[in-house]
Amino acid sequence: MEISYSLEHLAKEIGATVKGDGTLKIKGVSPLDSAKSGDITFVTNPRYSKMAAATKASAILCEREIPGVSKSFLVTPNPYAALARIIGLFYPKPVPVEGIQPGSWISALASVHPRASVASGVTVAAGAKVGSRTILFPGVYLGENSVVGEDCLFYPNVTVRENCVVGNRVILQPGAVIGSDGFGFARDGEKYLKIPQVGNVVIEDDVELGANVCVDRAVLGTTRIGRGTKLDNLIQVGHNVVIGENTVMAALTGISGSTQIGNQVVMGGQVGIAGHLKIGDHVTLATRTGVMEDILEKGVYFGSPSTEISTEMKRIAASKQLPELIKRVRALEKALKELKSVTRDE
Repeated sequence: MEISYSLEHLAKEIGATVKGDGTLKIKGVSPLDSAKSGDITFVTNPRYSKMAAATKASAILCEREIPGVSKSFLVTPNPYAALARIIGLFYPKPVPVEGIQPGSWISALASVHPRASVASGVTVAAGAKVGSRTILFPGVYLGENSVVGEDCLFYPNVTVRENCVVGNRVILQPGAVIGSDGFGFARDGEKYLKIPQVGNVVIEDDVELGANVCVDRAVLGTTRIGRGTKLDNLIQVGHNVVIGENTVMAALTGISGSTQIGNQVVMGGQVGIAGHLKIGDHVTLATRTGVMEDILEKGVYFGSPSTEISTEMKRIAASKQLPELIKRVRALEKALKELKSVTRDE
């Protein structure tokens, strides 16, 4: 069935203001370059404002009206968040079949809420608990005494090992592993002795972890990911790490064991953090930053080893001048040598 909303209705749903014809019927959401009549498109980055004049969309979602563009607008201070809500209206989540499907294996000692959805190929071990309206896709494994809250969504091949705890409304993308052994080995002569990893992982409410994220269980105690935190794909979280609330990390970031990360921290891709460090609240780490000591002060940091971004950018700018500086130094050395030679002759 085709879904359509008036522009005025969309404005009420997302708390935006209509600039133009509020009776326009909107039938879909599309990017600027592929939108057609009846679509709403979006400008969430000012660099694309020039493209808006050529779009065939009927309306544009943006922060403010774009001069010279003859379209109707939905204006909102946060168009990116508004876009998320509009997409949700046009693409509602499918409603899964409640209950345990044939082909899954549920221990007689496990507890699965009747309103949970458990697909074929899921394994739920003894003592595990699954909350109401949680959806488990094929290949999900829940280990002994693990706990999964309500309204969670675990995509195929997610693993939650024994004794780990997952809160409510948590999304785990395909291949995420919660509670794998931490990288703990003790030197014993010429060999390495494995240190038993007997702690667990606690993931608080409203967390989302990307595909193939690995969160190691603690040696003792708990590895913890705070409420509302979002991790991109292919991120490694070491044992006994504590991550605060509403922190975001881009792909390929690695956090070594026993590091503590604060609230509202932002990390770009390929950030690396050494072990046993502290990262304070509201710290931003730019892409490929390497952190080797505590960062406690709010700010933006860059480079390896990390430093305040303004200092690092000056260093980068200076390094670009090195080839010319080397030429000048060599010329000066040559001139000084010639001057010394003339002085000796005199």
